[in-house]
Amino acid sequence: MDPQLLAAIGVATANPSPAAYRAVAHEYQRLRVADKAHEYLDKAATLAPRDSTTYDLRARLWRDGGLTDRALTDAHRAVYYAPLSPSAHNTLGTVLQALGQHHDARHEYERAVALDPTAAYALNNLCYTWILEREPKKAVNVCRAALTSDPTLKAARNNLGLAYAASGDIDAARAAFDAAGDPAAAHYNLGIVQLAQKRYTDAVSAFAAAQQIRPHWRMAAIRAQQAQQLANAGAEE
Repeated sequence: MDPQLLAAIGVATANPSPAAYRAVAHEYQRLRVADKAHEYLDKAATLAPRDSTTYDLRARLWRDGGLTDRALTDAHRAVYYAPLSPSAHNTLGTVLQALGQHHDARHEYERAVALDPTAAYALNNLCYTWILEREPKKAVNVCRAALTSDPTLKAARNNLGLAYAASGDIDAARAAFDAAGDPAAAHYNLGIVQLAQKRYTDAVSAFAAAQQIRPHWRMAAIRAQQAQQLANAGAEE
């Protein structure tokens, strides 16, 4: 058995508590054993039925498993029991976003940021909602704030690149993607932007560069093929 999991189970067996059960759930989630993670989060909820942290974690687990209706229930419980928790509001936002309720999701991210202006995770999510709502200038400002709070947050750098691209500044987008520190992903993300802009020949080059760096990246190959087909069809702008 995995030593970290074994240690967490040992602690929970010797001294059962919501925190100990959550620790076991975390290890099972790390090992991608979702059913056992749920089992231990259920045990935590039984011991402390008003503990927001457990519902927050369980909502994320449901969300990641695609069970958004169950995730929504637990996310609302987390906020109900801890209305001043930035994490709980952020989790509720992610579930609402998964359900396509982008405006309501943005409201929850804004609430999380109001409670903790340094919460980079919530700022990054808020940035993405502004991209979806076609407000690239607002997105750029919020992503910059996320990176000020946590310069290592790669997702925020990628979203900053998307925001720059949406505003028409491709050079700034390229720089943001490059700054994320993953050259293959930087080329891939740039290719996605170029696909959206119907610059198919450029997109082919970007996806090919991504695949050259990471030869077994199947999605890069698929995107390159799609872009090439569109270029061959004369659909380029």
